[in-house]
Amino acid sequence: MIIDHCRDEKELYSLYISRPMPNQYDWDFLINNPYLFCFYDEQKGFLRGFITVQREGGELTLSGTSIPKNMPDNIKAIIKVCNSFNEDMYSYTPLKHAALTLKKAGFKHIKDAELCTGETRFAKAEMSTGKAIRMTGLSENNFKIDKYMRYANGKI
Repeated sequence: MIIDHCRDEKELYSLYISRPMPNQYDWDFLINNPYLFCFYDEQKGFLRGFITVQREGGELTLSGTSIPKNMPDNIKAIIKVCNSFNEDMYSYTPLKHAALTLKKAGFKHIKDAELCTGETRFAKAEMSTGKAIRMTGLSENNFKIDKYMRYANGKI
């Protein structure tokens, strides 16, 4: 797996559209984020996923998505990205498979699920980032969202 900046915007946009996240930034924010990390297959060079890091409400947060059935590379990519920041990292997700990936990458569940509306979560993120959040099918309704944290040194 190779972590790099975006090599092909069309390929990234295709993944962005095909794998919507419950709390996803709009395309303009994503593509212009200086902390957008794409990870690629070493042999064939195709895009396997992406991770973004941004500051939300004073917390350094991580989010991202990938092609299906890519957990080992997702874990490696999350660890590499987190290790390049010397701060505690947070992530929010209602998705069980994402939570499992985060835990395997060294994140700890720190807050039980709370019932949120899409508007509540996104209003907080928009206020802190000043950027629009893309609403997806899951986030338009009420959902439970868990909070995870990874310490700067990678230890729980």
